[in-house]
Parts: sequence; C-alpha cells; structure tokens
Amino acid sequence: MSDHTRWKGEPRGRAEAEPRQETRGGERPRRRCELLVSEIFRSVQGEGRHVGVPSVFLRLARCNLSCRWCDTPYTWDFERFDFEREVRRRPLDEVADELLDAGVAHVVITGGEPLLQQRELEGLLEELDRRRAEAGRARLFVEVETNGTVPPTEALLRRVDHFNVSPKLENSGEPASRRLRPRALEILRETGRADLKLVVGEADIEEADALIESLGWPRERVLFMPEATDRETLRARGPLISAAALRRGVRYTSRLHIELFGGRRGT
Repeated sequence: MSDHTRWKGEPRGRAEAEPRQETRGGERPRRRCELLVSEIFRSVQGEGRHVGVPSVFLRLARCNLSCRWCDTPYTWDFERFDFEREVRRRPLDEVADELLDAGVAHVVITGGEPLLQQRELEGLLEELDRRRAEAGRARLFVEVETNGTVPPTEALLRRVDHFNVSPKLENSGEPASRRLRPRALEILRETGRADLKLVVGEADIEEADALIESLGWPRERVLFMPEATDRETLRARGPLISAAALRRGVRYTSRLHIELFGGRRGT
C-alpha cells in the first residue's frame, strides 16, 4: 500500500496533494523531511520485554489495519476522529528536538503502523545518532512496535535495536490476507532482535499456537498479552493468559500503562 493512499476518513487533499515519489535506475525514493505525528510523550514502557523502562514515545499516524479492539483509533480512523486535530506534520529536526529533550535513552516508535513512514524514520534516526555523537553520548536505544505487515528497510533493520511484532489474530476482525504477511514476519524473525507479541483472549489460544508453529518463532521470543483496554478486563484475563503462557513455555506480558493509568492517552 502506498504511503500516499488516502486513509480511512482522511480529508481529500492531504495525501493526494503529495506528489508520488518516482524512482529511476533503481534509486530509492527521496525522503520527505517530515513525519505525520499523532503524539509524543514520556512514560514507562507498558508492554513486552522492556516493560517498566523509562521511555519517550513517538506515536505516528496512519495504519493499514483497522482492528475492532484498537486502543489508538485516533491515529487512523478519521471517520470517527478529526484528522486536522489528531495529526500534525512535523519536520524531522523538530521531532528530534522533542525526543532528545525528553531526557531518556529509550525511544519507542509506535502507531498506528510506524513502518508506513519508514523512509522518514531513517532520516530521523540518522539525525538523532548524529546529534548524540556530536554531544559525545551513546546513541539512543530504539524500539519499534509493528503489526508485522510491512517489511522494514535495510537501514532500519541495521539501526533498530528491538522490534515488538504483533501480528493480529482473528479477534481483530481483519481477514488473514490483510493481517498476516509471511515474508515481512520472516524478515523480522530473522533479525534475532524481534519478539512476537500476541494479543489474546481465552478463545484465541489455539489460533496463537498454530501461528507460532507456522512462523517457526523461537519460543523464548514469544509473548502472550491479554486483549484488554481497561483495568477490569485486564485483571480478569491476566491470570488465564499468564497460565496459558506458562504451559507453553512463552513469556507473559501485562499492559502496565492500563494498570497504572487506565489506558489514558499520553501515558
């Protein structure tokens, strides 16, 4: 899917006004110098291997899926949310300023689906690395949260320290042809730096088992996470999902941001 697609409910003219990036002689498309940003905030990582780590979050707009239980629909569902209010076009240097000013060494890039803007992310990460090097400081740890449908570019595969890969199950309401892209998942698995994070309810365990088997994902890099967008559901499902994870020899991750903040935006 082109980055210039007009997304669900997005005002006509936003995406379509951008000229398509033509390539000649195998050249890569030229990057735009701005990102479509939903929000930037500082918190602790709430999910996955790095739960509890102080982090600055860069949440990007747009997604190529429309999961019915999505907890960030304001990043992509512009039939329900106002694109002009929810999305800001921000220059890369301005985004870099805000990420560095957060004063933490762990960056989580999330969405939406952040890899829809990966050419621009390459430029952002280059800028962050340049500034840290000039200041005589180690580069930031970069974690990307993705639904696993978009293969990362070679530059991102080299630079990103960790991928949280969350392919969607049938409970998302999306057909398998849209939510499961075996080649993209294979590329991510082969980095050795990607965890498979499956959002499950009790009825989804067998489907999750089958997906883990079909992908050949190492079990020490698989996590089960309860499907929940509020504390009550999280607490009810947590014991069941953690027990299922224990029986299978995979990790369990809760959703710390829901437990601490009730899933409030910017946390």
